[in-house]
Amino acid sequence: MEEKLTVSHSHRFIYLGYLSPLLFLGIILYVWQITNPTSIGPAGILGVFLLLYLFWTSLFFVIVHILMTFLHRLPVLRHISKSPKNAKTRSYVAYYTASILAFAPVLILAMQSVDQLTWRDITLVVVFVGLAIFYVLKRIR
Repeated sequence: MEEKLTVSHSHRFIYLGYLSPLLFLGIILYVWQITNPTSIGPAGILGVFLLLYLFWTSLFFVIVHILMTFLHRLPVLRHISKSPKNAKTRSYVAYYTASILAFAPVLILAMQSVDQLTWRDITLVVVFVGLAIFYVLKRIR
C-alpha cells in the first residue's frame, strides 16, 4: 500500500508563514524600484506602510514561532512553563505576538517620516508594545 504524505491545514499556515517574509520583501523591493513617493500619492504611501507591516508581521511570526517551538522542546521548561501545549495554539500565540511586535517598526518609521521621532516616543512605543503583548498573552491563557 502506498502512503501519501499529507500536510494538515495548520501546517500549511505555518509553511506559508515561513515563506511570506521573502514574498513581502520581494514586493516591497519591487514597489521601491518602480515608484517614487511623490508620484504615488497618499494611497500608495499607505500601501507601502501596509506592505512593511505585513513583512514585519511575517518575519516576527517566524522568529517567535521558532523560539516557542524550541523552548517547548526543552524538558526543563516544558514542565515549569505555562506555554501552550499543542502546535496550533503555539501558532496562534506566535501570530498574535508577531502582529503586535510588527506595529512598532512601522509606527517608528511613520513618526520618523514626519520628523516626530524622539527617544521619548521610542520609549512609549516599547512600553505600549510590551503592555499589548502582556494583555494578549494573559487573554489567551
